[in-house]
Parts: sequence; structure tokens; C-alpha cells
Amino acid sequence: MSPIAWFVGGGDDSARPSHPLGWPGRRRLRVPILMYHRLTRYPDSHPCSMVIGQFRSQLKILRALGYRTVSPREIARALRSGSPLPVRAVSITFDDGYVDTFTVALPILKEFGFTAACYVVADRVGQLSDWTEPASLMGWPEIREWLAAGMEVGSHSRTHRDLTVLPTVELQDEVAGSRKRLEDRLGSTVSTFAYPFTVHGPREREAVEVAGYEAACAGVKLHDSIFALARVEVAANSLGWFLAQLLPVYPELHHLYVLARRRAPWLLP
Repeated sequence: MSPIAWFVGGGDDSARPSHPLGWPGRRRLRVPILMYHRLTRYPDSHPCSMVIGQFRSQLKILRALGYRTVSPREIARALRSGSPLPVRAVSITFDDGYVDTFTVALPILKEFGFTAACYVVADRVGQLSDWTEPASLMGWPEIREWLAAGMEVGSHSRTHRDLTVLPTVELQDEVAGSRKRLEDRLGSTVSTFAYPFTVHGPREREAVEVAGYEAACAGVKLHDSIFALARVEVAANSLGWFLAQLLPVYPELHHLYVLARRRAPWLLP
């Protein structure tokens, strides 16, 4: 193996996913996919929450810079077909389906002319989240209104469990069963999936593909597959960091930074 291949982590055929995108040589299209969770009026103890004013400021920046929103489904289709997307394209996603995604995020998105995808936990609709600090989740009427406003809904599994530790039958139910439940209740196609806790492996990606999804969203780690599109957990308190996360090459930069720390920890803080 060459020194370059060693540094960027090449050579692991056992973990190679289906439908590779050819990172980095053939992967010309890279759209930043932003990942949000809760929006709160004041700083909150809930993990991954963001103050409403910060969210509004970020959308104001996106509009000022001329960004246009596209969905993860549109990104996947463009990657498959080679069709173009807007020059400054960005995708906005919300995980879990909290009530504040509907009551707070939706009006702000509409104000700035943006769209977003919300990844819903199918068996917890209208209940409280039980995978983190309890918080209210949207009910079916709110999810339908979200769709009617031009937004998108995807699956975030049935119960928000770590899919990598589940037996195969339960994995399939979390992935395929959640899609069926959402489609039956909403009367519309559910095309994309988001992995709970962003964790997944080849088995989970295959389950998503077999279930008929067009694509899946993961975390910032690169996996060279439309069934693990890279997303960034949006910086909440730093304008500079937020702007850096909009760079199309941010996942690659993060990938190289993590590898550099792992392979040569004495070089980086």
C-alpha cells in the first residue's frame, strides 16, 4: 500500500459499501447536508439543541450567500444520474421529529424560502423521546402539515435504537417497518432514511437499500455511498465554524483530521 493510501485509509475491501461513489477521485458533487435536532428559546441541557436565534442567524447567512435548498433525495438522484444541482446547494435536515421542528423551525424556514427534511421515529409519533432527555414529538397532524408546507419526511427507524446491535430480523423491522408505517399513515412515499445516532455499518446500509429507500443520511464520517450521505452536526456558537461546515470538502477535511490524529497524534492538539 502506498503512503498516501495508508494515510487516507484505503485498502479495506471488507467495509466497502454497495454503489460506491468513488471518493475522492470520481465524486464531483458534494452538497453540504446540515443536521439539526431541537430548537430552544434558551440554552438547553438537551443534547444537540440550538438556540432559536442562532438558527435564524444561520438561515439569514445562507440566504445572503445565495444558497438554495435541495433534499437528500435530490442529492442522491443527482449522484446517480450526474444531473446538475444549483451551484450553491445546501440540504437542511432535522432528526427525531420534535414538536419545535414544526412550531419553530417551519415558520423560519418558510420566512427565508428554504425547505428541509425531517427524519421521524415512526413508533414514537405524538409521544416523548426516550433515547435522550424526554421531549415532545410531533403528532401525525403536525407531520402532515409539515409535508403540506413543501417539506420532506424521512424515516429515523421505528424506535431509535442502535441498529448495529440488533438481530437481523429486528434490524429489518426498524428499517423497512418504519417506512411502511410512515407511508401508510401519511399516504406519501418515504424515500430516505437517517441512522439513529448516525451509527451504521455495511449490514445496516444493505438493509436500507433492500428496504427500497433511495438514500440514507449518516454523520460526518465518509463512507462513499448514497446509503451513507455525510452530514454535519451544525456548529451552534461559532460563525466561522458554521461557514467552514458549508465548504463542500468539509467531510474530507474532517476525515483527514481524524486520521491524522489517529496516526500521528503528536502533530495535532
